[in-house]
Amino acid sequence: MQKNIRKLLSIGLTAAALAVSTFASASTDLSGKSWSEIEELAKKEGKLTVSVWYLQPQFRNFVKEFENQYGIKVKVPEGTLDGNINKLIAEKNLETGKMDVVVLNADRLGNVAKNDILVKLNNLPNFDKLNHHLQGVELGDMAVGYWGNQTGLAYDPMRIKEEELPQSWADMESYIDKNPKKFGYSDPNGGSSGNAFIQRALVYINGDYDYRTDKIDEAQIANWKKTWDWFSSKKDALIRTASNADSLTRLNDGELVIVSAWQDHLFSLQKQGAITDRLKFYVPKFGMPGGGNVVTVAKNAPNPAASLVFVHWITSPEVQQKLNQEFGVRPLNSESGLKDTIFFSTPWRKAEMEAFTKEVISR
Repeated sequence: MQKNIRKLLSIGLTAAALAVSTFASASTDLSGKSWSEIEELAKKEGKLTVSVWYLQPQFRNFVKEFENQYGIKVKVPEGTLDGNINKLIAEKNLETGKMDVVVLNADRLGNVAKNDILVKLNNLPNFDKLNHHLQGVELGDMAVGYWGNQTGLAYDPMRIKEEELPQSWADMESYIDKNPKKFGYSDPNGGSSGNAFIQRALVYINGDYDYRTDKIDEAQIANWKKTWDWFSSKKDALIRTASNADSLTRLNDGELVIVSAWQDHLFSLQKQGAITDRLKFYVPKFGMPGGGNVVTVAKNAPNPAASLVFVHWITSPEVQQKLNQEFGVRPLNSESGLKDTIFFSTPWRKAEMEAFTKEVISR
């Protein structure tokens, strides 16, 4: 009798496991399903994980609107960009991983996508109207832009009039010479807003060059001496800060009048009350790099339908405007990014930081 009960129990558990497996398989294969069917599956899944490496407490609060709208719970775990990427790759051979939506910096997409670990997103109902070009990267169909950020110059309007703000590179040089120790940029090893300024200096002092290639040119790097000499000649006029935050803190405290900064970083600190809301931001006519982050979905996501619905929600025009209001980011659409001044590619950026550290900081 007990033997028969055990046998029946075993059969029942096997059938239940098969049913769960079949449902998971059916919900994972979303090809051919209508958007209403995907939304229905998303509600049955009931949850998803969004892996983002920055502003996590604020992001958890922001996605509550999604939870209320769809009845789908969103988990935003702690984690770093590199940690999230490493975890995504480490789980690639699992039938079902633990990651759903994964946020990436646009210029990291290529290295991640080549591992065949992301799903195509072209079944989103508004796919053609979304952002497909960011930070000089063609995003293809495995990622869409959702977070547009921009470097520029933050300033204190009580200490400089709007019409006096430097616009051309010649204006910038003139301001630095006439106002020593009033302009600041961050050490590129501590903040990429400093990188943005250094890269524009390389373009205007050394001359234009294609810094988006994957292969560096040692001869061109040797030519950078002209720019490093410019920084050295102005070491008593320029202030090199420790980080992005240090630049804005010293602007806030009145030590500096203009600093290189990230627009969303300035907005976030103002919203937190960490610095005065008097400070303003602008992009000079000589240009400063813009970039952004993208959303992707893991190929073996445990909640694939909910992931797609979340991507659809956060890239919608309405939510893009809300992101702008909440975080100060620029809303993205299909036209965004096409005319941006963009950062150097990763190999060139690495070379620039190493050369600057050696030729300017260490001397």
